[in-house]
Amino acid sequence: MEDNNNKKEKSIALPDEMILDILSFLPIKSLMRFRCVNKTLLQLFTTDPQFAQLYLNKSNRKNTTILAIRHELQQLQDKSLVYSSAVNIRSECDKVAVPLELPFYRGGTYSYIIGGISNGLVLVNLDDDKEKVFIWNPLTNDYIDIPYPPTPDHYCCEIRGFGFGFIQATNQYKVIRFCDCNYTPFDEGDEQSHVSVYTLGIDSSWRNLKDISYYSICLDCTAPLVNGVIHWNAFTGSIFLDDKRILSFDMKDEIFGEIPHPKHINANYPESFYDSRDCGENIQVWVMQEYGVANSWTKQFTIGRPDICGSFTTLQPISVPQKEKTLPKTSILIDTITPLQVILYDPETNSVTNLEEFGLHLKEAFNYTPSLISPRVISGDGDLLAVRHKASTPSLISPGATSGVTSRFAIL
Repeated sequence: MEDNNNKKEKSIALPDEMILDILSFLPIKSLMRFRCVNKTLLQLFTTDPQFAQLYLNKSNRKNTTILAIRHELQQLQDKSLVYSSAVNIRSECDKVAVPLELPFYRGGTYSYIIGGISNGLVLVNLDDDKEKVFIWNPLTNDYIDIPYPPTPDHYCCEIRGFGFGFIQATNQYKVIRFCDCNYTPFDEGDEQSHVSVYTLGIDSSWRNLKDISYYSICLDCTAPLVNGVIHWNAFTGSIFLDDKRILSFDMKDEIFGEIPHPKHINANYPESFYDSRDCGENIQVWVMQEYGVANSWTKQFTIGRPDICGSFTTLQPISVPQKEKTLPKTSILIDTITPLQVILYDPETNSVTNLEEFGLHLKEAFNYTPSLISPRVISGDGDLLAVRHKASTPSLISPGATSGVTSRFAIL
């Protein structure tokens, strides 16, 4: 009894602000356990926008997590399951993979297309479900569904792609959808795309933008978000005269533009924003150092492995190390489109590691930053109790369970 009293006397009562800062360093898996302690922590970890932003800021400084889609090898038909893999892209592959449940999975053989990732939220499109898309936080399992927008009757349309991103200037999230469109199925004129935009909020609805003279905007890829601008591979002109471009969309001003390709490469050949083939013998990896400036494209390195270049139809780097920060055993995750798998390439040794050696049968992988941001809260569907007083810091003082005396969380 005396020992317990001594422990209580030695316990340190910390200010709420300090406790919040300490909590923001913990893994989300640990925070999720604390939700059951009391209602205050439940609200803090699920509906409080200030703590969610604090946690996101800390997550951005940590090693990148990989969100991947794996092959379900036990099934006769390929079924995609999304899960998070603790892979450090600047070191050797970690063997730990944490499976994630899809809360909106209803059975069947759906395949899942990741249309965009922003602040820990993922846009998921079920290729067999043509009625809605989902905004999902994989680590909290919170999600919302968004119905597809109507398509004008006079178009012959095929859904081609989505985009999703956060606009910091307005504190909003937007979803964009493209459809390839012709007034007639055999129109030989310039191809166009029908564009719709959805802003998450209490009174959310789809809005149609002016049609654009681009088509085949990438469906089976995640649109990179840079400086509040989303990017896709797209074509312009007639369908018989393919002219490949990098299409950009300013999420705030809702204006389309183009990003120039690197000079001295065939812009119609590369299948991603980063790589350029040289007659199938090597792949050059380019990075734009200054956004929007054509002359700032810089060749980072060349993958000179004919066995890699000849084995895969398309290679898309998931991560590219900085030249001046090259570290020992620095590796690059590469997404291969045909066949669908993920490999680990080390530019220093020119060696390749297939992640299947670690038991990771992956078909796609994406950079992912863990967060506590709730899709329901930002869409106006969640419990907004913690949102009402944005200027105040939530109190971590809670009523005692049996004694009726208030108690403060403490570090012993």
